[in-house]
Amino acid sequence: MGFSFDPPEYPSTSSRHGSPRAGLSLAAATELRGAPVREAVRGLARGFLGQRVRGVFADMFSLEQCSQSADVRPDSVPLRAAWNLVSIWLTARISGQCSTRCGFHEAESWFRGGTHDAEPRLSSQVFPENLSEAERLLGSLSFAPEFLGLLPYILEEHGPGSRASVMKDPATAAARAAKRESGVFYTPSDVADYVVEHVRQLFAGNFVTAAALDPACGTGVFLLAMLRAAGRQQLDGFSPLDYVTSCLHGLDVSGHALDAAAFLLLKECVTELQSRSLSPLAAWQSIRRNLVEVDALSVDAALHDDNGCPRDMFAARLPLLREVFPDDRDGFDILIGNPPYASLGKRVGYYALTLRFSSLRGVKASPRVSMFPLFVEMMWQFTKPGFSTAALVTPLSIAFHRGLQYERCRHAMSRNGGHWQFAFFDREPHALFGEEVKTRNAILFRWERLGTPKRGEAANIETGPLRKWTSRTRASLFQNIGFTPLGSVDISFGIPKLAATTQADALLALIRRRDRLPSLALRISTCTPTEALIAAGAPQVFVGGTAYNFLNVYRPTALMPNEQGAPLSESVVHRLEFNTEGEASAAFAILSSRLAFWMWHVLGDGFHVGGWLIQTIPFCKDSFSKADFDLLSDVGNVLWHKLQDHRFVSLNRGRQTIGFRPLACDEEREAIDTVLSRAAGLDDRFLAELRRFVKENAVVDSADERRYHVTQRFSENFSL
Repeated sequence: MGFSFDPPEYPSTSSRHGSPRAGLSLAAATELRGAPVREAVRGLARGFLGQRVRGVFADMFSLEQCSQSADVRPDSVPLRAAWNLVSIWLTARISGQCSTRCGFHEAESWFRGGTHDAEPRLSSQVFPENLSEAERLLGSLSFAPEFLGLLPYILEEHGPGSRASVMKDPATAAARAAKRESGVFYTPSDVADYVVEHVRQLFAGNFVTAAALDPACGTGVFLLAMLRAAGRQQLDGFSPLDYVTSCLHGLDVSGHALDAAAFLLLKECVTELQSRSLSPLAAWQSIRRNLVEVDALSVDAALHDDNGCPRDMFAARLPLLREVFPDDRDGFDILIGNPPYASLGKRVGYYALTLRFSSLRGVKASPRVSMFPLFVEMMWQFTKPGFSTAALVTPLSIAFHRGLQYERCRHAMSRNGGHWQFAFFDREPHALFGEEVKTRNAILFRWERLGTPKRGEAANIETGPLRKWTSRTRASLFQNIGFTPLGSVDISFGIPKLAATTQADALLALIRRRDRLPSLALRISTCTPTEALIAAGAPQVFVGGTAYNFLNVYRPTALMPNEQGAPLSESVVHRLEFNTEGEASAAFAILSSRLAFWMWHVLGDGFHVGGWLIQTIPFCKDSFSKADFDLLSDVGNVLWHKLQDHRFVSLNRGRQTIGFRPLACDEEREAIDTVLSRAAGLDDRFLAELRRFVKENAVVDSADERRYHVTQRFSENFSL
């Protein structure tokens, strides 16, 4: 049995404004509701008087107490000061403790505790006309639930920078480029809520007293989710401020993001400040001290490497985790977050990183080296041995990428004990981060407790399928996530995406087979679609280089009259050549099977069809009796003839791809899968699982009328 948990008590769908939803992406909603805030910030930044603002800003926000990095650049202070001044005003208004028509002076007075001392104030460092215009812009805001739910994204420093925003306003291209370079993808609130709630149930100790770290916290979406989950668990006598200052910690390279995170956490604590005779400024400073401006990759977890050698023998002195956070000397109880999806590049100190992170050993510095696998290693490096829980949202490549860095990372995951759970998310029909951030993702959970394998031992693994959903079903997406136990399997070469023990047993049986499809072929290569259309010589089978609901497998063909109008795609296709037509037809049947599609989906990324698939298909001519092989060949011929009625053309950037959709060819595919299952010793339960998998993967949401056209592609006479 896989680990199970009770569905979390999420806020109602109508209040979950920090998540993508039907008709409005998170980026679009943020741009719409946050425009006055961004305009006000720009106006204030232009209006600061002279150089005095730097001193006022430093005195007020205590930079020396919360930064392990170099001093703030002078040219960045006006913009950061403007953001903080606007954040002060927003916090004051949201608190309900200032008048509805308050200006910056009143808000800053409240923030300082209602004092009227002679200390210089930020609002006094701005030209009056800039201050007045910013107040006018902010006065147009409505503090409705949607605006409050979007605040972590509104306060993000880069601003609108999506594909859609660039099409609408080319001036946002710089923001988009900055986000892509830094790997900035702020997490939707429903994702953070799900991750935190599952971590709460996995953690074996007292969640409300557990020390938690987000190593790339941004504006604090996960920290906010942690705070709210702790408040739901301990209703009586819960102090949000005490919890935040004693339990929540964050690292980030952006001081601006950390300032914003402190304001967002402060907003949750303001109701208790008056009874404690504490000014909002003092509370903000105590929160901000736990949010340290430093690159998490430059923070070392220990004085020695995995082999017991002193770190300082190889590299310049690095800040240690126990120095950055002295109260958490043995590591954190909980680690949680969404690391940057960016290239590590040829950074200074790369050699030192190779000594600290297994995923970099033997990997040369290059633009292809990813940053996030190093954060995966922090899931055990920065947490307490034997008693901790960690969770990260990462790209899906952690599961399937065959590069050395990823194999090393997965090997380290396998060999450092604990218990892992993996949840996987496709990008179609809808994406985890929304329609304007089209990525495939994985959510990784890891925990250690009494009875789990110790570090240095083989970890226990649970996995899940590559999930698809529509905007209509997103609200229930996180309430139906389960996991399939695989035991202590080695995941170095990939993490399979499986939905049930039936699938797990079948995959294990298939990958143990020594038969492989290449032994049936005369030659395997690649070619262009144009070359496929003029194929000559030995009997051939072609497999498209991308797929979604089916593998595009076809025999030599020619353009139809209605396909003469546009050039063909230049995307590479796989070409298999055979000695005889019978062998080519049998191979065509095998590659067109539901089983082959399922294996591609389980082991790949749900889009690219690499040569590895052909190398992995566990069948050759000797796998079958002569009767079964002849049957495959005959059914392959029938299937190819029938596919002529399911031929289609898709256009992309003016080039066309010819496709052959087998979804309605149920009888032929059933016959093929029956032969394959018999050869592999699989039972009828797996055949039923294949039928269910293929249809559900294509239809996704059968109750959605907009998906009816997909449902119609399946044979009406074939029952699941």
